[in-house]
Amino acid sequence: MQITVGNKNINIRKWKGKDKKNFINALKNPDVQKSDIMNALVYDCIDENVILSDDEFRFVISRIRALSLGEEFTVEFYCEDCGNTFEQEFLLKDVIRYSYKKLDKIDISGANIKFGEPKNLETYINKVQQDSDYDFLLRIEEINGNNTFTLDELENIINDLDIDVLEEVMSIYDNAKFTVVDTHEVECACGKKQMYKFDDIPGFFPNSWFE
Repeated sequence: MQITVGNKNINIRKWKGKDKKNFINALKNPDVQKSDIMNALVYDCIDENVILSDDEFRFVISRIRALSLGEEFTVEFYCEDCGNTFEQEFLLKDVIRYSYKKLDKIDISGANIKFGEPKNLETYINKVQQDSDYDFLLRIEEINGNNTFTLDELENIINDLDIDVLEEVMSIYDNAKFTVVDTHEVECACGKKQMYKFDDIPGFFPNSWFE
């Protein structure tokens, strides 16, 4: 099944028994690496050799889960206005969406930056786990005419930008980058409406997986 993830077209497959086994075994391993879990749940289930940001990963895993186990899930809510407890059913595709604007370059006074895709999956995962700013840094292919820098040198170049320039660069980047949109309106029978953030979805993995 092909899905669109920002500017990427990715072919995904259903989870198999071996993926569940690899995932459960990784969770039991005290020395587990984040990449082991990511491979079991997503990277082993896509055809393309791609590197996904945290938000891209979250969107893709929601699509793999929907393909494998269905779109539907149920959440229990408590209404503070009337004291009622109620359940509501949702579809993953309705609550895990995304915003994205293609961004090949930033060209402002003091900074001319060209972007590409990260080159090494292990480096990307490890660095972003340390600091989310590396998602930005590892996409830079050229800055102010320089395309031969090391990562340490690039960090120094970025840190040496005037703060107003850096703030504008980061604002442009953050407004364009792939971002999961996971808020959805929930309404009680009494008419009270609230926005709920689906950052943790009950039953995303079947309880039987952990028995």
